[in-house]
Amino acid sequence: MTPIFDPSPRAGLLFYGLILATVLGLTACQPVRPVAGMASARVEQAAPSEVITSTVPAAAATDDAAAVDSPTSAPTPDPALIEAGSAVYHAQYCGVCHALAAAGTTGTFGPPHGGLGATAAARVAAPTYTGTAITPAEYIRESIVAPEVYIVPDYAMTSHRMPPYGHLPDADIDALVEFLLAQ
Repeated sequence: MTPIFDPSPRAGLLFYGLILATVLGLTACQPVRPVAGMASARVEQAAPSEVITSTVPAAAATDDAAAVDSPTSAPTPDPALIEAGSAVYHAQYCGVCHALAAAGTTGTFGPPHGGLGATAAARVAAPTYTGTAITPAEYIRESIVAPEVYIVPDYAMTSHRMPPYGHLPDADIDALVEFLLAQ
């Protein structure tokens, strides 16, 4: 006799995820209200002519002190902005679809967010990338506000497409980008 329910762990997660989404009415996982107090977490963006990128592979860096003082090193993440981004991540229920250990989420419908900074860098450099972003931060922002621009190949056939979150205040998006870059 063939079982009606697939007992594999992945099937169980999908089943309970669908039940949770149905019960909570999260068919698009898109709350509209912004997180209170996020206006103070705004990030000033550099003009395009001020953007500095590094062409030295991470493995080639031998002296950490020199890398910190280097004009090509990445800016130090703002802990308050990362914390604000975590609050936005949870308030917008990103973890219903995305797995991220740092946020304690185990979503399966969308790509995992662990190591997203490195993943974003690889995606914008890939010849198959169809978006307009050049930096990992731009890629993450694009994925939040216009996710249809580039669909991650392993998730192209999902029935749970990433909805656009362009309705969020800029401060919330800035904080979310910073939080995801830090993962």
